[in-house]
Amino acid sequence: MPLDTATIAPKARQEYLRIGKQFGSTDTLNQANKTLEALLKYAPALKNHGFNAADVARLSDGRDALIAAGIGRAGVAGQRKLTNRGFIAALKEGKGARETAHSILYAGRSDLEEKGDEVTANAIAVALDQTRATQDDAEKLAVQLDTLRDVLKGQAVAAVVEDRGGPDAVTRLGKAADALRAAAKEREGQSTVAATEQLDLIDGIIVTLARSARKAARAAARETQHPALAAAFELTHLYGTRGERAQAAEEPPSAPG
Repeated sequence: MPLDTATIAPKARQEYLRIGKQFGSTDTLNQANKTLEALLKYAPALKNHGFNAADVARLSDGRDALIAAGIGRAGVAGQRKLTNRGFIAALKEGKGARETAHSILYAGRSDLEEKGDEVTANAIAVALDQTRATQDDAEKLAVQLDTLRDVLKGQAVAAVVEDRGGPDAVTRLGKAADALRAAAKEREGQSTVAATEQLDLIDGIIVTLARSARKAARAAARETQHPALAAAFELTHLYGTRGERAQAAEEPPSAPG
C-alpha cells in the first residue's frame, strides 16, 4: 500500500527530514532493497528483537515510493535528489576534527587545573559541554567547530596546547567548518525545496527503518551466535564497507517515535 506520510507528527517529521537530507535517494533505495532482501530470509528472527512485520511493510512501502518518484530510473530529472558524497565526507571530517579538538582540550584543561588557572579551565569545560553531542546538521556542526577553534586560539589555552597539536587543530577546525558550509550550500542548490522535501522525508523513514533492522539483527545474531545474520543487514549503501566508515559517528542521538 502507498506510504502514508500525512499522519506523521510534526516533531517526527522534522527528524526524518533532518536524517533524509544527509543521503541521496539512490543510496537509500539501494539500502532499502538490500535490507528487504535480507528480511525475506531473516524477518522471523528479528521479530522478538524489535523489528516486526509492520516495520517490514513500511520499509517496502518507502522503497516503492522512491521507485514511483523515479529514483533508480535513468533520465529522470527535477524530482530526483542527487547523491552528495561531498556532503557526507564534510560531515565525517567535521566530526573527526571535533574529536581531535576535544582530546587536545581535555589535556589542556588538566594542565591548567594543575597550574591553578581555574577560570580558563572552566572555559574549556563549558566549550566541551556545548560541543559534546553529535550533530548531523552541517551548520550546527560548523558552529561547534567554530566554538572549539575560538577556545583553542585563546592565549592561555594556546600556550598549553601548542605542543599538543593545538595549532594544527585550529587550522583543521577552520577548514572543516568552511567545507561543511560549502557542502551544505551546494546541496541546497541542487534542486528546489518543493522537489526534495518529500524525498527527504521518505529517505529519512527508510534510513531509520534500516538502522532499526540492523540493531535487531545484531541482537538476534548475538543471541543465536549467527554472524551472517548481522552481516546481511549492514548499511553498506549508506556508509560504505566497514573499513570505510566510522560507525560510532553514524547514529543520531535518537530516532523519532
